[in-house]
Amino acid sequence: MISVDPLQGPAVVLGMAGAVLVASRSQGIRRAGFGCWVVGNLLWVLYASYQENTYQLSLFGFYWLTAVIGLVNLQENRKDEG
Repeated sequence: MISVDPLQGPAVVLGMAGAVLVASRSQGIRRAGFGCWVVGNLLWVLYASYQENTYQLSLFGFYWLTAVIGLVNLQENRKDEG
C-alpha cells in the first residue's frame, strides 16, 4: 500500500488543483485556485522547514508569497468592478 505523507500529499493535490483552477476565465474560480496555492505552498513551507531544506523552503516561500499577491490582486479587481 502507498503511504501518503500528511504534508506532501495534500500539498501536491492543492498545487495541482490550483493550477487547473487558475487557468479558468472566471474570477471566482481563479480565486479558489489562488486559495489552493496559498494553502498548498504553506504546507510545502512547513515540510521544507521540518526537513531543514533551505532550497525548498526558499522556493515554496516565494511561491506562497506570489500566490498571496495574486489573491490580493483578484480581490482588488473585484472591488474596482463592483
